[in-house]
Amino acid sequence: MGKTCDLGALYDALDSLGVDVFTCPFSASQALAHPDGYLAIDTARLGTEAEERAVLIHEEGHFATGTFYQLDSPYTVRKHQENVASRYGYRKYFPLEEILNAMDAGCLESWQLAEYFGMPQAYIEEMLAYYVESRGVDFERERARRRSVPGLSGPGGD
Repeated sequence: MGKTCDLGALYDALDSLGVDVFTCPFSASQALAHPDGYLAIDTARLGTEAEERAVLIHEEGHFATGTFYQLDSPYTVRKHQENVASRYGYRKYFPLEEILNAMDAGCLESWQLAEYFGMPQAYIEEMLAYYVESRGVDFERERARRRSVPGLSGPGGD
């Protein structure tokens, strides 16, 4: 495994934002964030540490960006707020250079990147789509650029 986000560090990041994290059973969701600084997580719905990491990173995004909504909000509002929170986590925990380092280390498929970062494959696929579709990143071109500059390629580079 490569550069996995430490669960303790993720809880510490929430704590530094003034968020009180506690466990609570839910019937349909894994977590619920409240703008007053509360995060309830249903640990029984989190099957793996990778899923816990994904939830914590995403929920940190809500608190860090102030993107909250009521459960009965229109879909467009909810989707926008969810996207803002997700993008925060992608940029903070998986900056482009770290992804390129992982690719230079041989992790070219989404499942390989998921193992490298200790995240669910679906999270990695959404993150890659964000970089390609929203940021215009061409990973092959970026990797070629890194290979052409001495010392720029990450660990295990070509």
